[in-house]
Amino acid sequence: MFAAVLKLALFRPVARALAALAGAAALAAGAAATVQAAECRAPFPAPTTDLVEKQGEVRFSNGFSGPQLERKRRQAGSAATPGADWHPVGLMGRDMVWGFRIQVQAHPLERGYCVGLAHAEMTIGFERIDVYVDRRYRAGTCAYQAILDHENQHVRNFRDTLAAHLPALRQTLEKEAAAARPITAASPGPAADHFIRHLRRRLDPMVSRIQKEAAALDRALDSPESYQATQARCDDW
Repeated sequence: MFAAVLKLALFRPVARALAALAGAAALAAGAAATVQAAECRAPFPAPTTDLVEKQGEVRFSNGFSGPQLERKRRQAGSAATPGADWHPVGLMGRDMVWGFRIQVQAHPLERGYCVGLAHAEMTIGFERIDVYVDRRYRAGTCAYQAILDHENQHVRNFRDTLAAHLPALRQTLEKEAAAARPITAASPGPAADHFIRHLRRRLDPMVSRIQKEAAALDRALDSPESYQATQARCDDW
């Protein structure tokens, strides 16, 4: 029987890690003819772009106790609970990733290279999402389904927020890739790093907005009122 004093319904999501994909650069061979340094604005073909939404696996677990879920929550640095008498019976953790892979095109100069951006690929999404339900609540029970429904709503919130921003991300990626001017460099590799930094400066603020919007939806879903409504669905707590 559910004991109201325990308030066993902390479904707080955990953003475990915000890891950027390592930028990787590949050299697309340019014209063999030597050009002068003053001609580094040579007419390279316009760069192409690609935006990849990473859809990792959603994994479900019913093997951890409430205290173990609490430790997971604390280890991930999750925000404070609504109160000291709230304890986790469900948890969602996600690993969001974003980053760039680029190709550059180069003309040899008398000293070094004239290097332009040839292709930029941005990847954004998640490696995996882990959904946990306290092992006291087994599949087929009302409480288990109520917890699972809550955690799955966190998953949908994140996916929907990302999907809503993809058109703007794609448009900005195309715009900023086109605006990236060729540069002179001793070798194509360091020049590739320059273009990655250029793209990150322009697109990282958009990624931050996605995270903030998803976090706001999580907070709304994790309000005491939401927890109480979830608890009210069942009498087998």
